[in-house]
Amino acid sequence: MLRTPDLRLVGVEFGRLRFDRPFRLAKPDPSRANFYLVRKGGAWFRAQGGKAIFLPTGSVVGVEGRSHEWLDSSQLHPAERGARHGNADFAGALPVEIFTGSIDRSVAVLQRLPWGSIVIPARAEPYASLIAKAVEMLECLDEGSSSERGVARRLAEIIMLQIVGYARERLLKANLAFGSIQHDEYLLRAMTTFLATPGKRWTVADLAASAGLSRAAFAQRFRCAFGEPPMATINRFRMLQASEILADSSASISVIAEQIGFGSSAALVRAFKRQFGQTPGCWRRSCRLENAPLQTR
Repeated sequence: MLRTPDLRLVGVEFGRLRFDRPFRLAKPDPSRANFYLVRKGGAWFRAQGGKAIFLPTGSVVGVEGRSHEWLDSSQLHPAERGARHGNADFAGALPVEIFTGSIDRSVAVLQRLPWGSIVIPARAEPYASLIAKAVEMLECLDEGSSSERGVARRLAEIIMLQIVGYARERLLKANLAFGSIQHDEYLLRAMTTFLATPGKRWTVADLAASAGLSRAAFAQRFRCAFGEPPMATINRFRMLQASEILADSSASISVIAEQIGFGSSAALVRAFKRQFGQTPGCWRRSCRLENAPLQTR
């Protein structure tokens, strides 16, 4: 659920984390909502009950008020490493520097997220850049000055609004009829919940539970707003995610299928071809050709 009217954050705290050797840092406090920006290197992040995900430089995380942890690749369980551990996209680098901020959970903007977190990738513009600039300004402030504490609070509010803006933009980018649900608390709650952990194997029953409705009531409400069943919209959004990952990384089809919660790589290939008219491999090659220097082309 998104709550932005009259946004005014209180009790804002900031800090910096730096690791130059293997590490595992647990944050168990549920009374605070946390914000993180990876300033240097890359690290793995896991929110309560979720899978560990790798976050490179420039990644932003909002945690609604659940226990979570940061760790390097050496701290991963062998089952989590799998084929990804040796992949250059997930290798990570030390030292790692992370800027962190927190507020009282009662004034958090994003509520009821599964596993309590939402991730903004470094490529998500303009949100990632605006958040990074706000952090740069925060680091220049004198923490002991009473006048600059007000400036810090305003910058924290800007960061929070960018996180909310990213969640809304994801709905629009997936060609969802956001205008028809922006005042529907139930559908907003369900879609924000999905956006927080798209890699989960979502079902209509799961979405209905996150909305606080029965399965039948949710499906009917969703169809009225979107004109199609819930999973059709969800899978269309997953294909959009897959297209972005293909363009920006060298991750295998099986890894991408796992990241977006789609199931097998074969199912992903079939669905991708239906939506975009070409296979994931052809899409990746065309994206790399477009981004290649002119002399290479």
